[in-house]
Amino acid sequence: MAGGKDQLEMGAVAMEGLLGEFRAGNIYERGLEKIGLKRHLGELSRRWDEKFAGLLAEPSAYSSSKGLPPQGRRDEYLKRIIVGLLEGSEGGMIVNPACVWGRHSRDLARRLRGLNVVGSDIRGAWDWLYGHIPWTRTPANYQFMRDDIFNPKVQGAPSAVVSFGACASLSDAAMDYAIGSHCPLLVCRACCHLYIGGNTDIVKRPDFWNRVSRFQHFIFAKRLAKLRERADGHYFSRKYSAEHYPRSETAKRLTNSKEVIEVARDALSSDICRSIIDLDRYLHLAEAGYDVWYRAEMFIAQIATNTAGTTERGCFAVVDRNL
Repeated sequence: MAGGKDQLEMGAVAMEGLLGEFRAGNIYERGLEKIGLKRHLGELSRRWDEKFAGLLAEPSAYSSSKGLPPQGRRDEYLKRIIVGLLEGSEGGMIVNPACVWGRHSRDLARRLRGLNVVGSDIRGAWDWLYGHIPWTRTPANYQFMRDDIFNPKVQGAPSAVVSFGACASLSDAAMDYAIGSHCPLLVCRACCHLYIGGNTDIVKRPDFWNRVSRFQHFIFAKRLAKLRERADGHYFSRKYSAEHYPRSETAKRLTNSKEVIEVARDALSSDICRSIIDLDRYLHLAEAGYDVWYRAEMFIAQIATNTAGTTERGCFAVVDRNL
């Protein structure tokens, strides 16, 4: 580990530092955020780069909420890593919860012919529609299953659980599915941090995305309220209500549910706030016995070679740095 720290200590120090920035009001202003993120996440970012090269430098280095291009680049980057880790494997199963269109699932199935890829979601309409676009091709080793990731029923032990931009608590549920199924590999890009814990409030900020999202919330306020009340798999679940955050025991010693939801309300416009939420997830995975790498809303977790989760060795080969 960098500097001799184990990953739990590294994550706790980073989270404590970013919570300090949040409490001091050093959020939203881009210059202040950049300084704080570099100071507190620098060690974790270097650890990621030592293991997985190839992440392109971007102006919004810690965020994927500034538009679709950064999200798309990171998803492609993660898929290259997944292929590097699993290439040559035979007979296993990759599960992609909350797959929506099934585009990433199909892409992985094409690249990893020896594995079965299952895309799951609570509704199958979008996957069906994408599969019937004339120029798309559904590989024989891909299948869609209707499933609620908050109450998963996919049978079998997955070789990998992957998630590309699952909204808010859906990302948490995907992580818990990997933990509960003793999956050796989890690869995840989180998204829509503001909705964790059933939150639908946004702190008003003057930036474009904040204004657009507040307008969307105004339009869909009744719909969001009904989904939160029903909590039946569409964004929200009672299993992931506000009192269930923070998720890690380590984070519970640093903050509480009230503050985490306050962080979420400003997460749309703050990289620091999104990173605080993600560091709680990082710690949750580490406490569950995984070696975890985190950077810029992306997670790669492999079952650790010791139960403390403090070694650098995973159960798959390190990805080729030339990807």
